[in-house]
Amino acid sequence: MEIAVDASKMAGQILREMLESASSRMKAPKDLVTDADLAAQAAIEKRILSEFPTHFFLGEESATTQESWDVLSREEFCWVVDPLDGTVNYVHRLPSFAVSIALMQKNRCVLGVVLDPMAGELFTAVEGKGAHLNGMPIRASSVICLEEAMVAVSFPPQVHRESIEIQQFIEVLLASQSVRRLGSAALNLCYVASGRLDAYWANSLKPWDVAAGALIAQEATAKLTDLAGHPFDVWNGEVLAASTSSLWQELQCTLKNASEGKQFN
Repeated sequence: MEIAVDASKMAGQILREMLESASSRMKAPKDLVTDADLAAQAAIEKRILSEFPTHFFLGEESATTQESWDVLSREEFCWVVDPLDGTVNYVHRLPSFAVSIALMQKNRCVLGVVLDPMAGELFTAVEGKGAHLNGMPIRASSVICLEEAMVAVSFPPQVHRESIEIQQFIEVLLASQSVRRLGSAALNLCYVASGRLDAYWANSLKPWDVAAGALIAQEATAKLTDLAGHPFDVWNGEVLAASTSSLWQELQCTLKNASEGKQFN
């Protein structure tokens, strides 16, 4: 944890220093990368591997394939890192982005660190030891019904008019107190963990987006699964997180009905 926190703060300092000057390019339509991403990831990788040279490292800006994830998921120790979660926000100088660092042990996340460098907020968790914000324990909210819930969603960069995410968004918007699209999966999960959000869902994420935040949310007593209700798997791209089992059940039902084209009264 000490090394992970140190690495996150080094990366956070880089992101702060480069906020006004970082150049960006498109990796794919609506999918940006900046030289700040690259510099932050290099700093994290150097710091971690200097201490743990036998560990594996998977970063968003690494040249990896889906097939390589299958190999990494079986390794004894693998660090899964997003040096800048919320790149579009960063490019527009919207102060809602984060550094996300997770340690996987044979396909199980055992440590998570998410740093919001602009707010100075450090979310941390170790498996079985609870979740913390700047060293203080945090816990998910007690909201049990969707009409009282503030919910967040992430859309993939290539979302289109017919995407199932759009129908899901409409149905949850109508059923919930409000829906937010904040731009950082890692922070969304941390906000569920700390009670700022009551639920969050996404259909198409990468492991580095959610590994650390998912552990933090789970350790804060939130319920996490995939959209079908199966156990959460950091590698499959889906997440449904809710502060309570009752809220999870209602949101999961709403998403399922939206996916099947059913309308609510």
